[in-house]
Amino acid sequence: MYRIWSLAALLILAGCAHVSPASQPDACAADMGEFNPSRDVFIGHFDSKPDVDDLHTIAAVGSLLKHPDFACVEAVGVAGAYGTQGGEYIASSALFDLAFGERWLDGHADREATVGLQADLITDTLTRGGDVWIMIAGQADIAADALILAMQEQPDLPYKMHLHLIQHSDWNESVTSPEKLALVQTETDYRKIPDGNFAGNGSPDYTDPNGDLWAEILADPDIGSLWAEAKRLADTHNPTAAYVNPAVAAGGFDFSDTAEMAHVFDLQDLGTVETFFDYALGKPSPIWPGGARAALALTYDDALNSQLENAVPQLDAAGLKATFYLSMAVQDFAQQKAAWTALAEDGHELGNHTIHHPCRGSLAGRSWLAPENDLDAWSKGKLLDEIARANEILTEMDGAEGRTYAYTCGDTTAGGDSYIEDLKPLVTGARSVLQNAPYDPYFVASFVADRTPAAEMIAYVDQLIAEEAIGSITFHGVGGDHLWVTTEDHALLLDYLKQRSGDVRVAPLRDILEAKRAN
Repeated sequence: MYRIWSLAALLILAGCAHVSPASQPDACAADMGEFNPSRDVFIGHFDSKPDVDDLHTIAAVGSLLKHPDFACVEAVGVAGAYGTQGGEYIASSALFDLAFGERWLDGHADREATVGLQADLITDTLTRGGDVWIMIAGQADIAADALILAMQEQPDLPYKMHLHLIQHSDWNESVTSPEKLALVQTETDYRKIPDGNFAGNGSPDYTDPNGDLWAEILADPDIGSLWAEAKRLADTHNPTAAYVNPAVAAGGFDFSDTAEMAHVFDLQDLGTVETFFDYALGKPSPIWPGGARAALALTYDDALNSQLENAVPQLDAAGLKATFYLSMAVQDFAQQKAAWTALAEDGHELGNHTIHHPCRGSLAGRSWLAPENDLDAWSKGKLLDEIARANEILTEMDGAEGRTYAYTCGDTTAGGDSYIEDLKPLVTGARSVLQNAPYDPYFVASFVADRTPAAEMIAYVDQLIAEEAIGSITFHGVGGDHLWVTTEDHALLLDYLKQRSGDVRVAPLRDILEAKRAN
């Protein structure tokens, strides 16, 4: 039994479909990539001939549609969207029911009605100001036929701007009727994205012969039945298919066409089979590359020569990047300016530590402070002007528009007034000198190293990992200068960080905070 409904029925069954932006629930108002759930429509085309990858792709698309993030996405499936290729068509009504509910059309059983209903859906959506996004997990023949009919009925609609066809495979293009491929390439926003069958080209790689995830997926109450049906069909038909899918034959996965859906909804960060299922199964997505549980910024204050002479070579040997908080009025800065600029070119962050390094003179142990650099005597405006000028100098050096700041001596007031809130227009975050401060991007916790053995710094790293936290270590001298640690202890710490790279992400503080905000 196949599913063909009237346009009115499709609109009713599509749940959140055709809700005006004014009446759309707040939870559904945000765009998902370029897709606007308050007015756009998503259509998935599947050829199911002759490769069983479409069966896995239908299940993958259905898994995303069941995710809470897609609660207000209007989605329609189309079966039998094949072109000129031979081979067996694999009917999969039960699978489409599980993936799309009653919102799918059977282009194999009734091509004419499928084309007509899509033409109506396209013209209706474009008339009310929405966009139509068609995922071509198959060939473009049915899409072209629907476009021809739509243009006959309403020739003046902006098809070129608002009808988007996403396609990823050279093979799919090669078995589309040439005249129909030429039509959609000319008359729609036709997008050929990098092939989803390969890793490292900008599209997700959703092909993996490893089947270790099957048990967890099949046991899931939300998507388990969907994948069970996809697996049953694929395992049944793959051995005798015109193309025997190697990943499926090995017991793994191939839903490579889902790369097109990832493009539409800006889910390219779900770049592997594993990360895709982490999202589909509702697992918390890792913030840090490789699934690390914590993040650490190695930070170096005061633009000291020992950092260039000792710390940087050790960082380079370990393959680690850090943040160097520069104060421009310190001795030797002008002579070493080119060396600091080279660090930025190598991926390190040049952070803002003011020009003159003012601190509060009224606090104990500050007898070394020059009176003209006493923050207690500075106004907040004077300090903010100095930070802004330091930004200008740093930008001339590295060209970067965003950078973090380190509170000089850890002091957060000028003339008795806190300036933490006032920093926000000037920098992307700030580092404190308090080890156990709660997370705040403008007061990042830090372990201050001063003649500190490696074992104590390593214990701090272990604490961050255990707490799955963000932190930093504040260094000054390394093997020399003031508030120093030995080069041996510094090297031991870096070696340990390399060993624990799967557990703790080490990066400049600017990069860590950007990743945290993006997650």
